[in-house]
Amino acid sequence: MTAGDPNPRTVRQGSLRPTPGPVNPVSRRDPDEVARRRVARRRLVENRIAWSRHAKAAAAQRATGCPGRAYNQLEAKLAAMLDAAGVDYRWQLPLGPYVYDFLLPNRTLVEVHGTYWHADPRRYDPKALTPDQRRNLLHDIDKRLFAAAKGYRLRVVWEADFRNGKLVLEDLLGPGRPAA
Repeated sequence: MTAGDPNPRTVRQGSLRPTPGPVNPVSRRDPDEVARRRVARRRLVENRIAWSRHAKAAAAQRATGCPGRAYNQLEAKLAAMLDAAGVDYRWQLPLGPYVYDFLLPNRTLVEVHGTYWHADPRRYDPKALTPDQRRNLLHDIDKRLFAAAKGYRLRVVWEADFRNGKLVLEDLLGPGRPAA
Protein backbone atom coordinates (compact mmCIF):
# COMPACT_ATOMS: atom_id res chain seq x y z
CA MET A 1 0.00 0.00 0.00
CA THR A 2 1.37 3.38 -0.89
CA ALA A 3 0.93 6.51 1.16
CA GLY A 4 -1.18 8.21 -1.52
CA ASP A 5 -3.34 5.16 -2.26
CA PRO A 6 -7.02 6.05 -1.63
CA ASN A 7 -7.98 2.40 -1.10
CA PRO A 8 -6.85 1.29 2.36
CA ARG A 9 -7.55 -2.39 1.57
CA THR A 10 -5.04 -2.78 -1.24
CA VAL A 11 -2.54 -5.61 -1.02
CA ARG A 12 0.98 -4.75 0.14
CA GLN A 13 3.82 -5.79 -2.05
CA GLY A 14 4.95 -9.26 -1.13
CA SER A 15 1.91 -9.87 1.09
CA LEU A 16 -1.20 -11.85 0.21
CA ARG A 17 -3.33 -10.36 2.97
CA PRO A 18 -5.05 -7.01 2.63
CA THR A 19 -4.23 -4.33 5.10
CA PRO A 20 -6.85 -3.59 7.71
CA GLY A 21 -9.30 -1.02 6.44
CA PRO A 22 -12.29 0.79 7.85
CA VAL A 23 -14.93 -1.30 9.57
CA ASN A 24 -17.88 -2.11 7.35
CA PRO A 25 -20.91 -0.41 8.96
CA VAL A 26 -23.19 -3.24 7.85
CA SER A 27 -21.16 -5.82 9.75
CA ARG A 28 -21.47 -4.01 13.07
CA ARG A 29 -23.68 -5.72 15.58
CA ASP A 30 -26.37 -3.07 15.83
CA PRO A 31 -28.95 -4.46 18.30
CA ASP A 32 -31.87 -3.17 16.26
CA GLU A 33 -30.53 -4.72 13.06
CA VAL A 34 -29.88 -8.01 14.84
CA ALA A 35 -33.45 -8.02 16.18
CA ARG A 36 -34.89 -7.23 12.73
CA ARG A 37 -32.91 -10.07 11.15
CA ARG A 38 -33.94 -12.47 13.91
CA VAL A 39 -37.63 -11.66 13.39
CA ALA A 40 -37.26 -12.01 9.61
CA ARG A 41 -35.58 -15.42 10.01
CA ARG A 42 -38.28 -16.58 12.44
CA ARG A 43 -41.03 -15.53 10.02
CA LEU A 44 -39.28 -17.30 7.17
CA VAL A 45 -38.96 -20.51 9.19
CA GLU A 46 -42.59 -20.36 10.37
CA ASN A 47 -43.81 -19.82 6.81
CA ARG A 48 -41.62 -22.68 5.56
CA ILE A 49 -42.95 -25.01 8.25
CA ALA A 50 -46.56 -24.09 7.55
CA TRP A 51 -46.02 -24.32 3.81
CA SER A 52 -44.28 -27.69 4.01
CA ARG A 53 -47.08 -29.06 6.21
CA HIS A 54 -49.67 -27.83 3.70
CA ALA A 55 -47.68 -29.14 0.74
CA LYS A 56 -47.33 -32.59 2.31
CA ALA A 57 -51.07 -32.83 3.01
CA ALA A 58 -51.98 -31.69 -0.51
CA ALA A 59 -49.44 -34.08 -2.06
CA ALA A 60 -50.84 -37.00 -0.07
CA GLN A 61 -54.34 -36.15 -1.22
CA ARG A 62 -53.23 -35.93 -4.85
CA ALA A 63 -51.23 -39.17 -4.65
CA THR A 64 -53.97 -41.26 -3.10
CA GLY A 65 -56.91 -39.52 -4.74
CA CYS A 66 -58.60 -39.67 -1.34
CA PRO A 67 -60.52 -36.71 -0.10
CA GLY A 68 -59.33 -35.07 3.05
CA ARG A 69 -61.42 -34.33 6.07
CA ALA A 70 -63.76 -31.36 6.28
CA TYR A 71 -61.46 -28.50 7.00
CA ASN A 72 -64.24 -26.49 8.58
CA GLN A 73 -67.83 -26.73 9.71
CA LEU A 74 -69.10 -24.88 6.66
CA GLU A 75 -67.88 -27.62 4.34
CA ALA A 76 -69.53 -30.23 6.56
CA LYS A 77 -72.81 -28.28 6.45
CA LEU A 78 -72.69 -28.02 2.66
CA ALA A 79 -71.93 -31.74 2.40
CA ALA A 80 -74.94 -32.48 4.61
CA MET A 81 -77.14 -30.27 2.40
CA LEU A 82 -75.89 -32.01 -0.74
CA ASP A 83 -76.49 -35.44 0.83
CA ALA A 84 -80.02 -34.44 1.84
CA ALA A 85 -80.71 -33.25 -1.71
CA GLY A 86 -79.38 -36.52 -3.17
CA VAL A 87 -76.66 -34.81 -5.19
CA ASP A 88 -73.67 -36.83 -6.34
CA TYR A 89 -70.50 -34.97 -5.43
CA ARG A 90 -66.85 -35.50 -4.66
CA TRP A 91 -65.36 -33.87 -1.61
CA GLN A 92 -61.81 -32.42 -1.59
CA LEU A 93 -61.02 -32.92 -5.26
CA PRO A 94 -57.29 -32.71 -6.05
CA LEU A 95 -56.87 -31.04 -9.42
CA GLY A 96 -53.39 -30.02 -10.53
CA PRO A 97 -51.61 -28.18 -7.74
CA TYR A 98 -54.89 -27.29 -5.99
CA VAL A 99 -57.48 -29.07 -3.89
CA TYR A 100 -61.04 -27.88 -4.44
CA ASP A 101 -63.72 -28.32 -1.78
CA PHE A 102 -66.41 -30.02 -3.92
CA LEU A 103 -66.95 -31.33 -7.43
CA LEU A 104 -70.60 -31.34 -8.49
CA PRO A 105 -72.14 -32.75 -11.66
CA ASN A 106 -71.64 -30.81 -14.90
CA ARG A 107 -67.99 -30.01 -14.06
CA THR A 108 -68.88 -27.51 -11.36
CA LEU A 109 -66.36 -26.92 -8.59
CA VAL A 110 -67.46 -25.36 -5.31
CA GLU A 111 -65.22 -23.53 -2.88
CA VAL A 112 -66.48 -22.68 0.61
CA HIS A 113 -64.89 -19.41 1.71
CA GLY A 114 -64.82 -17.85 5.14
CA THR A 115 -65.74 -14.19 5.33
CA TYR A 116 -62.52 -13.03 7.00
CA TRP A 117 -59.80 -15.29 5.57
CA HIS A 118 -60.96 -14.97 1.98
CA ALA A 119 -62.00 -11.30 2.34
CA ASP A 120 -65.63 -11.38 1.26
CA PRO A 121 -65.87 -8.40 -1.13
CA ARG A 122 -69.27 -7.51 0.27
CA ARG A 123 -67.67 -6.81 3.63
CA TYR A 124 -63.99 -5.93 3.11
CA ASP A 125 -62.46 -3.04 1.18
CA PRO A 126 -59.82 -4.39 -1.24
CA LYS A 127 -57.50 -1.52 -0.31
CA ALA A 128 -57.54 -2.36 3.41
CA LEU A 129 -56.76 -6.09 3.43
CA THR A 130 -54.32 -7.80 5.76
CA PRO A 131 -51.32 -9.61 4.23
CA ASP A 132 -53.02 -12.98 4.87
CA GLN A 133 -56.18 -11.83 3.13
CA ARG A 134 -54.19 -10.53 0.15
CA ARG A 135 -52.28 -13.81 -0.11
CA ASN A 136 -55.51 -15.85 0.06
CA LEU A 137 -57.18 -13.58 -2.48
CA LEU A 138 -54.34 -14.11 -4.96
CA HIS A 139 -54.43 -17.86 -4.32
CA ASP A 140 -58.19 -17.89 -4.95
CA ILE A 141 -57.69 -16.04 -8.23
CA ASP A 142 -55.08 -18.60 -9.28
CA LYS A 143 -57.45 -21.45 -8.40
CA ARG A 144 -60.28 -19.83 -10.37
CA LEU A 145 -58.08 -19.36 -13.45
CA PHE A 146 -56.73 -22.91 -13.25
CA ALA A 147 -60.26 -24.35 -13.00
CA ALA A 148 -61.41 -22.27 -15.98
CA ALA A 149 -58.41 -23.41 -18.02
CA LYS A 150 -59.33 -27.05 -17.30
CA GLY A 151 -62.97 -26.48 -18.34
CA TYR A 152 -64.59 -26.31 -14.90
CA ARG A 153 -67.00 -23.73 -13.53
CA LEU A 154 -66.05 -22.50 -10.08
CA ARG A 155 -68.75 -21.38 -7.65
CA VAL A 156 -67.94 -19.71 -4.35
CA VAL A 157 -70.11 -20.17 -1.28
CA TRP A 158 -69.52 -17.49 1.34
CA GLU A 159 -69.77 -18.00 5.09
CA ALA A 160 -72.16 -15.04 5.35
CA ASP A 161 -74.61 -16.80 3.00
CA PHE A 162 -74.60 -19.84 5.31
CA ARG A 163 -75.12 -17.71 8.39
CA ASN A 164 -77.94 -15.66 6.83
CA GLY A 165 -79.66 -18.66 5.26
CA LYS A 166 -79.23 -17.23 1.74
CA LEU A 167 -77.54 -20.30 0.30
CA VAL A 168 -79.75 -21.87 -2.37
CA LEU A 169 -78.68 -25.20 -3.82
CA GLU A 170 -80.34 -24.42 -7.15
CA ASP A 171 -77.76 -21.65 -7.61
CA LEU A 172 -74.94 -24.18 -7.21
CA LEU A 173 -76.47 -26.99 -9.21
CA GLY A 174 -77.43 -24.85 -12.19
CA PRO A 175 -80.67 -24.51 -14.12
CA GLY A 176 -82.91 -27.48 -14.67
CA ARG A 177 -81.69 -29.41 -11.63
CA PRO A 178 -84.04 -28.97 -8.68
CA ALA A 179 -82.81 -29.69 -5.19
CA ALA A 180 -84.97 -32.29 -3.45
